[in-house]
Amino acid sequence: MNLIAKAVGTLASLLAGLLGAKIVGSLWKRTTGEEPPTLANPEVQQRANIGKVLAFAVISGASASVIQAVTKRWTKRIGQSSTGS
Repeated sequence: MNLIAKAVGTLASLLAGLLGAKIVGSLWKRTTGEEPPTLANPEVQQRANIGKVLAFAVISGASASVIQAVTKRWTKRIGQSSTGS
């Protein structure tokens, strides 16, 4: 895989991760009416019951895994198409 494809893949992964985190956070807020219990919101995280913290962690982790898998596959395709494979 060439260097440009790796750089594009890394950038795409970072941007997709940020977008995914924003989407999960906004969906959480819309669904529960509360701020998401994240490290960025330590007061909310401390006040939330453990079930909500666990649920948010599972949802966030699952979305991050999907985003990572999709961007890796996309990067692999870009690398293959740029080398003519």
